[in-house]
This record gives sequence, C-alpha cells and structure tokens, in this order.
Amino acid sequence: MKSKPILYRVYTKKGDYHHGYSAKLEGSRKWAIDCAKTIRGRVTEVYDDVDGPEESIFDFNKKAKS
Repeated sequence: MKSKPILYRVYTKKGDYHHGYSAKLEGSRKWAIDCAKTIRGRVTEVYDDVDGPEESIFDFNKKAKS
C-alpha cells in the first residue's frame, strides 16, 4: 500500500524547482497545481523521504486537449 505524500513540489517548464507545499496543509495539493498552471510547470508528490522518489501528478504541458 502506498503511503501518503509528505510534500508537493512545483517545477517550471524547464524543470527548475519553483516551490514546495507541505502535504500536511489542507488544500496544499490544489495550491501546488494552481501554481503549476500559473507558471506552466508541473507538480510531483514526494513520499516517505524528502530525498526519495517523486511521482508526477500534474503537468501543464501534457494536459488533455479539449
């Protein structure tokens, strides 16, 4: 079973770190996604360890076309 995320990281479209949000804060996932939309970047979730693997949850440049 997957553990809960501890952090949401926002990266620019060039892949540079932009901002991080603690998953302990209510609404932090939405804040991270809104931030990524504004800068046209992406968001990853970090589990267990701050230096551990990250899982992409949103990418502005790969969003579905309507």
